[in-house]
Amino acid sequence: MTQHAKKTPKTAATGEIPLYVLSDSTGNLARHMLATYVTQFPDGTFATQMKPFVNELRRLEKAFDVISSRPGIVLHAVVSPELKNEITARCRRLDVACCDLTGSTMEFLAKAARVEPLRDPRRLHRVDNAYCGRINAMSFTLEHDDGLGLDTLASADIVLAGVSRTGKTPTSIYLAMLGYRVANVSLAMQVEPPRPLLDLPPGKAVGLIIDPRQLAEIRTRRQTGWHMTQTSYNDPRRVQEEVEWSRRLFARLHMPILEVTDQAIEETAARILDLLALSQPSPCREERMS
Repeated sequence: MTQHAKKTPKTAATGEIPLYVLSDSTGNLARHMLATYVTQFPDGTFATQMKPFVNELRRLEKAFDVISSRPGIVLHAVVSPELKNEITARCRRLDVACCDLTGSTMEFLAKAARVEPLRDPRRLHRVDNAYCGRINAMSFTLEHDDGLGLDTLASADIVLAGVSRTGKTPTSIYLAMLGYRVANVSLAMQVEPPRPLLDLPPGKAVGLIIDPRQLAEIRTRRQTGWHMTQTSYNDPRRVQEEVEWSRRLFARLHMPILEVTDQAIEETAARILDLLALSQPSPCREERMS
């Protein structure tokens, strides 16, 4: 990453360092990169402002009107060499630190591959085959949430199973955003697991397990928030039995088991892909996008 390091003023009120992130597109790439970096700093170190669609001089000037009124650190992810140079020049004049998030990596790839990059920000969000695959995956996943669509369960790339409140739905949606067709099936001790789940071939499904005490707390919050009638739904002993029952079921079905206690959805999704040895979503299938 190319850098220009200068002073890093903090705001008088909060002590946070202003951190401006400029992008010539949606800013998602820069946002994800930054999210990784800031986890390694104490909470409250930075006050972040995203500046997306800085793809022309007029927008760049507006961004720098804000930056000059409250100088801080500038990160940028733009593909235009002219805009990169202009950002660097303006940061030098303001005597603020700046860093190009993508420049050195792009230059490295171009040099190693001996291919000149296109430098077109519109290519970041093309409506192409991969986009079609993600849209179809989202539709499939919503149609196969919480035991729906059991007759086409085998068409899923991934099937998640687990007792209530083990994070199946949010994990399914996150994986669908990556392009995977996901179905999830909620299990209950007193109900026989659906036959389509039992008939799945190996390497298709993952069983989700969570610490019973935490699960009981999650269910209690849900029961209270939804003003539900008091049942054994959140009883610690009953929850312990459910979790152990699901663990035995997964073992009987030779289904890999994933412990998700205190685990972020992103990590859960990555571990699922690793368990099932999935590195790329399936190609876009011939389905009508709705």
